[in-house]
Parts: sequence; structure tokens; C-alpha cells
Amino acid sequence: MTETKPHQFEKDFVYTTGLSKYLHGYKVKAGEVLRITHIGGTFEGLATTEFVELGYYNGHAYVPIYKDNPENISDYVNWTGNLWLREGQYVYAYFADVADGEKMKLRAEGRYE
Repeated sequence: MTETKPHQFEKDFVYTTGLSKYLHGYKVKAGEVLRITHIGGTFEGLATTEFVELGYYNGHAYVPIYKDNPENISDYVNWTGNLWLREGQYVYAYFADVADGEKMKLRAEGRYE
């Protein structure tokens, strides 16, 4: 039986122009397969009327898998499931209308298989 290694990714980014933004995870390297089981995204001041889109980049296009607004201000929007990524692919969070200087956060968990 092949042993898998865990993957935990966290990225914080302070936006300075106050528009919409994609925040990217790490690209999967050649020969690796990464099974993502959780993606979460938020930004400071994320209102319950605003949304966060979570998904992955397949090498050619952004592929959304979940879009929602938080239950409370600045809570994470979370997706849980199974998503297998291969060479050159990565997870993302898309944030709309981020204000100047707000910190955005992307979290992902899974295992290399």
C-alpha cells in the first residue's frame, strides 16, 4: 500500500487596489495527484450579502465548484468534498469587491496520492 502525504495550504494576501481578485493555491507538480477535501476563503469585512467563489484552475480555465455568502461577517465560505488535481492545476478563491487594504485568506486541505 502506498502511503500518502497530507497537504495543508494557507495563503493570506492584502489587496491594495480594491477590486475583485483571484487568490491561487500551489500548482500541482508533474507526476503528482492531489486530492483536495476542503477549500475555504474569506476576506476582512466580507458581508453576508457578498459572495466567495471556490474552485480550481484546470490548466485552461477557472472551474467554479462552490459559491456562497458567509453566515456572519468575515466568516469563511467552505467547501468539503473530493477534488483530484493533476499537473499544473490548483485551487482558487475568487473575491468580489474587496476594499483597499483588506486581508484575503485561502485555505485548502487534502492529501497527495
